[in-house]
Amino acid sequence: MITDLGLRWILTLLFAAAAAFCLYRCARRTRFSGRVSEGLHALMCAGMVTMAWPATMDFARLPQIVLFTAAAVWFAVTTGGHGWFARTHHTLMMAGMAWMVFAMPLAMAGMTGMTGMTGPMTGGEHAGMDMGSGMTMTGHAPGHVVVVAVALTVFFVAAGLVWLSRAIDRARGEQRPGRRTAGLATEGVMSLGMAVMTLTMV
Repeated sequence: MITDLGLRWILTLLFAAAAAFCLYRCARRTRFSGRVSEGLHALMCAGMVTMAWPATMDFARLPQIVLFTAAAVWFAVTTGGHGWFARTHHTLMMAGMAWMVFAMPLAMAGMTGMTGMTGPMTGGEHAGMDMGSGMTMTGHAPGHVVVVAVALTVFFVAAGLVWLSRAIDRARGEQRPGRRTAGLATEGVMSLGMAVMTLTMV
C-alpha cells in the first residue's frame, strides 16, 4: 500500500522499535493479563511491518484477522488498570488491524501498472510487486472502505497526539524520562503509524 521506499523504512524502524519496547515491558510484567497485552501489542507492530512491504502483505491473512479480532475483544473486556481512553484506543488499534488485513484486497483492486498492465490485480499478483517502482493507484477503493479508513485515520491521529502530549507533560517533571514516559510516547508513535497505514487505504 505504501509506494515510497523511504516511508516504508521509517515505519518499519518505528514499529520494530515499538515491538522491542513492548517485549521489554512484557518481560517485566508480573501479571498474566499485562504480559498478554504487551505481547499482543508486539504482534500488532510485527503485523504493521509486514503490511508496509508488498511482498509480505498477503502473509497469513486469515490467521491475522482471527488473531487481531480476538485481540480487540481481549482489550475490550480486560481493564488491565487502564482508563476508558486507553481501552478504547487499544481495542480500536487491534480492530483496525483486523479490518485492514481483511479490506486490503478491496483497497488494492484499483491498482494497475504503469507499463501497460490494465485491470485490477489479484492478491497473489500484487503481493510480489514493488509498488515503489512503477506502480500507481489508478482506481478508487469502495466507498465503505474509504469511510472506515478516514474515520480510523482521524481517530488514530487524535489519539496519537493525546498520547504524545501526555508523554511531553510527564517528561517535564522528570530529570530523565522513565519507562512510563517512554510507554506514553510509544503509544503515540504506534497510533500515528496506524494513521499513516489507514490513510493509504483511501
